[in-house]
Amino acid sequence: MTQVVERVSAAPGNNIQAFIDLTLLNCNLKGVYQYQVIKGEGGVEDETKTKILVMPTDEKPQGMKLLDLIDEINGIISSFGGGEKVKKEDMVETLASMGLKALENISVQIRQLFLYVDKSSIEANTKPCEYAFNFVVLNEVKPEESLKLFNIKSLGLAVYNTDRKKIIERMQLENIDELLA
Repeated sequence: MTQVVERVSAAPGNNIQAFIDLTLLNCNLKGVYQYQVIKGEGGVEDETKTKILVMPTDEKPQGMKLLDLIDEINGIISSFGGGEKVKKEDMVETLASMGLKALENISVQIRQLFLYVDKSSIEANTKPCEYAFNFVVLNEVKPEESLKLFNIKSLGLAVYNTDRKKIIERMQLENIDELLA
């Protein structure tokens, strides 16, 4: 026979929540950290829960010019006491080999940046970590003139471990099964 024990809400004074609203590559993000102690009743041990969430708050993904991104990165490097800055000249040769010769016209976009952690001191209540990252170069990528055999129309990378519909939709992923149908 299984005993069902009702839990009361979080114990007063044992809860912490920290949050941040920030912008990364012109993508508005919200981050939330939550720590909670749930008092057990009827012989059930107390449970501590830690949740972390990072996700976009804007409806549509926003992009950023690559030169602006380089300037931002260099500003961060300077703010934190130095280090070697990113040199635009070093990037020109690599990007030119992909047909991206006008550095000032290259735009990048974070379509999705999602992280959800739900961890409990009671192992059975811990859920798997979910994440999603989708980064896209918005410009057409054209190889050097000597490589006319192919042309890359778009380039991106998506890494994810979630099946949340809203998160997947924002990533604008192609489904191989639907492409073959």
